[in-house]
Amino acid sequence: MSKTIAILGNPGDLLSEVLQVLMKQDFRLLLVSENEEKKLDLKRSLEQTETDAEVEFTSCKRDGCWEADIIIITQPEKASCSLLETIKEVATQKIVLLISEHEKQLRKSNFEQLLPHSKFVRVLLDLQNNRFSVFSKHSKVKAEVQVQLLGAGFQRQL
Repeated sequence: MSKTIAILGNPGDLLSEVLQVLMKQDFRLLLVSENEEKKLDLKRSLEQTETDAEVEFTSCKRDGCWEADIIIITQPEKASCSLLETIKEVATQKIVLLISEHEKQLRKSNFEQLLPHSKFVRVLLDLQNNRFSVFSKHSKVKAEVQVQLLGAGFQRQL
């Protein structure tokens, strides 16, 4: 049975890159967005992409995260406290990936305080050089994320 991943974030380059990585693998992807226009644009662009993943769209952050095994927040520096309050109850004991291109912003967020019962993994992506760095106090989860990124063609940062 494939894992379900809820993806929260603003449509843009980083979200598109993360989707391209995940769509190469056998996942059930729940793209969460309340913006119907942006969802439609994203649906159209994904129709052109060959995928092994099952892709669905939902507008409800809480329901999408409740269904998920893993929650991904792209550009966590732009995430609001209200988003975290919305998913707090359903994120308990789940893996939460914070993915950004900016190390300073990635380290600065206080998500662990707002979601104390989640397993956090911070992923720094260098899209230009196809490299990544992963930070987490949960070694098993960190290793799992590294395997997924390596499998998608990324290389570890030195």
